[in-house]
Amino acid sequence: MIFAALVAGGHGTRMGGSLPKQLLPLGGKPVLFHTVEHFLRHPQIDGVVIGIAPDLYDQTHDLLARYCPQQPVYLVNGGSNRNDTIVRIIDYMVSSLSCTTDTLVLSHDAVRPFVTDRMIDDSIAAMCDSTVSVCTTAIPETDTVVCTHDTRTADSFPDRSTLYRIQTPQTFRISTFRQVYAALNEQQKAAATDVCSLFRQQGLPVRLVSGDRRNIKLTYPEDFRYAEYLLSTAEDEPIV
Repeated sequence: MIFAALVAGGHGTRMGGSLPKQLLPLGGKPVLFHTVEHFLRHPQIDGVVIGIAPDLYDQTHDLLARYCPQQPVYLVNGGSNRNDTIVRIIDYMVSSLSCTTDTLVLSHDAVRPFVTDRMIDDSIAAMCDSTVSVCTTAIPETDTVVCTHDTRTADSFPDRSTLYRIQTPQTFRISTFRQVYAALNEQQKAAATDVCSLFRQQGLPVRLVSGDRRNIKLTYPEDFRYAEYLLSTAEDEPIV
């Protein structure tokens, strides 16, 4: 089985406004449901589980009934951080959806509504290699990047040809994730910003899968303006 795990537990304080960014309207419907639809239409995805902030559960549940009636989309309360939310999603998959430890999980930011079929295909294909424990979509860094110890002074300039920007989906098997997570202490778990950080702390390699520059994470108001543009041009240049 293959499931998408959408992390939607944040409130998007950098976006401003009264609604969290995953529920803000984009092209006539909430961002979250653009993302959900990309996974639902993929022939290899068996279902989607959304981890939502507890105080947004009822509101999101009502929206599910409106935008995804009779679809294999499920809702769970998220945790205190990203990885805790993924743990809760996985627990729900196993306890309520009859997923096994061999189930493949594509964890994805709910506010990346331009995930493509090609990225999903490539992520699943990468996990067919028995030597791969986890993979992530990523794109080459094109800007000059600087390291600083005080936010004011440039200390070093890493070679950008070796730098990539991580995106999602990040893909793994339930069994491996549980083994990795159980082996970490609370400090290590807190220091990990995503699934790949967890795996690297256990010395496991992370396979890179080609992402897409349009696979943006909606964080600031200007990101929404670009997202509206991408939607307006999708008919002329489909995002597949």
